[in-house]
Amino acid sequence: MDKNFGSMPLGKKVEYLWMYYKIWLVILAVVIGVIYLGCTMYKGRHTTVLLNVAVTGGDSQKAEELNKDFCKYAGIDEKDGIIRIQANIPEDGGSLSSKTALTTLVGADAVDVLICGEDVYQEYKKQDGFQKTIDFPEDNMLKKKKIISYDDVHAAIMVNAQNQKMAEKFISYLEQLNHINNAN
Repeated sequence: MDKNFGSMPLGKKVEYLWMYYKIWLVILAVVIGVIYLGCTMYKGRHTTVLLNVAVTGGDSQKAEELNKDFCKYAGIDEKDGIIRIQANIPEDGGSLSSKTALTTLVGADAVDVLICGEDVYQEYKKQDGFQKTIDFPEDNMLKKKKIISYDDVHAAIMVNAQNQKMAEKFISYLEQLNHINNAN
């Protein structure tokens, strides 16, 4: 290494390191990427998913609170597995991007319970995509808790649900929670 390296300005240090050690820096970046990918794949293969819920037009942070509350209700511990609530699909009146995202998840059997607005509900209902559905009143608890922002709310167990019993428990939890909130 150059004798003057310690006195060089930051820009010159970076330039010097890149000029003389670029292959080692690239190798280091690739090794870090491979280790990260390996850890992520290992974790994914060894994580038990107990329930997949998709919420169109949802707030991810509020959905996380719903997730924690349901885990308490159902007596689910971290060692048992995880509940995935995906609230990142926009409720935008059926645009191509949101339809594609939801169709991909449903087609990959990655949705056990769908919480959606009227448009999405009617589209999947026409295709006989649901086993059991519940309709919420306008003053429903999902809207009160700001998990969603629309009025016509439906929750449904998908026909291709992989976690049937847990999906039924989640629907019962939503019904009970909505009943409690509406009684207050």
